[in-house]
Amino acid sequence: MQLEVLSVKGLVFNGEVTSVVLPGIEGSFGILADHTPFLSILGKGHLTYVDSEEKTLEIEGGFVEVRNNRVCVCLTD
Repeated sequence: MQLEVLSVKGLVFNGEVTSVVLPGIEGSFGILADHTPFLSILGKGHLTYVDSEEKTLEIEGGFVEVRNNRVCVCLTD
């Protein structure tokens, strides 16, 4: 699936990943390929994704949209 992470400063990451774990405001949640579409508000914590290896970004919050094997994360820096 495609992951795109954007901040007010610009593009943070754009590429193919196998999984994403995000800090929701009510707890962390994971996203895998073919996940059902949804929108969610993000809280402060770790955004973790796996491409060729596991990588983690520290985030302050934002929101995420999941649709058609595309995960778009907009950060509020």
